[in-house]
Amino acid sequence: MKRYTITGALVLLIVASLGTYYAYGAELRLPEYQLQTLEGDSAEAAPVNLLGSYVGGKGSYVIEVSASGSKRIEQTFKNQWMTNKGPSDAQAYSEFNALYEEYSEFMRGKKGTSGYYRDQDALIFAKSASIGSTNLKQEGKIRWSIDVLDLATRKQVHYTDEQPYSAQYANVVDVQKAGSEIHVLTNVNKVNQDHEIIDNVYNAQTGSPIRSVKLPLGKSSEKDRELQIQIITEEKPTVANSRVLFLVKERSKIWTDGTPAATDNTSVVFSERLFEYQYASGEVNEMPLAAKREEERAPGPWTHYILEGDTLTTLHIAEEAVTLNRYDLSTKIAHPQVTIHASQLGKGKISQAQAANGRVYLMLQTGSDVIRNYSMPITAVADITDGHILYKGTPALVKANGRPVNQLDDVILLNISITR
Repeated sequence: MKRYTITGALVLLIVASLGTYYAYGAELRLPEYQLQTLEGDSAEAAPVNLLGSYVGGKGSYVIEVSASGSKRIEQTFKNQWMTNKGPSDAQAYSEFNALYEEYSEFMRGKKGTSGYYRDQDALIFAKSASIGSTNLKQEGKIRWSIDVLDLATRKQVHYTDEQPYSAQYANVVDVQKAGSEIHVLTNVNKVNQDHEIIDNVYNAQTGSPIRSVKLPLGKSSEKDRELQIQIITEEKPTVANSRVLFLVKERSKIWTDGTPAATDNTSVVFSERLFEYQYASGEVNEMPLAAKREEERAPGPWTHYILEGDTLTTLHIAEEAVTLNRYDLSTKIAHPQVTIHASQLGKGKISQAQAANGRVYLMLQTGSDVIRNYSMPITAVADITDGHILYKGTPALVKANGRPVNQLDDVILLNISITR
């Protein structure tokens, strides 16, 4: 009997030890990394988060590395909403997270960030949906839903609006308030037709519709062409802005009636135009586009447009350099063009760049093949006005957590996220 008692105790000890091992192992599963300074002011790295995967051993784990350390990212888009922790794309906006903490009951379940507006008096959320006809070629309806929270009284008001509209889908892309009017800007996707942008205006007190404006952004000139509309709203989703911009490209159609219109599935761009829409006046004006140099027209590079207040920033990103143009929309003055070369950051190729907080944030991949030959990137911060490099850093191992030496460099960091 004693033998069985000892055996049973041994089994319990082993089970307990395994439980401790796995609990401890779960906590120490991944090595720890930290963004460490190579040169410059380390405070400039505070908003920088590098995103990627740890692939050492079995499995792959999404991680985030910053100046404060590294952490495993486990939250999926669905879980983010099921646990009521807000939209998955809100982590880049510190004030948005603060809003969710303060007004969680109002914001719970309201997905995305483009439908929000906030000022000193109210917090507003709007969304839209195409309803009615199941045949996309037939006339249907668009339903708008608007919620307003009075920040002083915490009183909530909900109202809806429906309008007949033929649409494949409709989504709210911006919400602004001008005086006593709430503007809900909606992108309407139509089958085999150019997209349309409409501004629905409502009384801020009663919610009653005032007017609906279809913005005159042009039409495609040929049947085998279409308009591609890129909407450039205020970079911070809850910040008020009196304007919104539209980059309108006329291009050859890629799809017609659900089938590819071109054998190579590529599109030719025939023209580009930039428009500004003023919410208060309802005016639509064409704006100048920054002239592109010959190397900027070559295939491969891409362009980002950022609207912050009265300033439109254009980032032209290529592996060898980032070209920066800034234009003051209120004074109509263009700032001097700035170019940041990859050679200023180190040996490698620029993979990403973002503009925010009066800075340009860049990621330089230092390896010839990041996926196969793991190599830590260099991240840099530059002054947006003159391109002067203020900071350079790279992720470094700070704690192995029991991982073997040959797994400590098994990290792939491909994306950069900036806290605004």
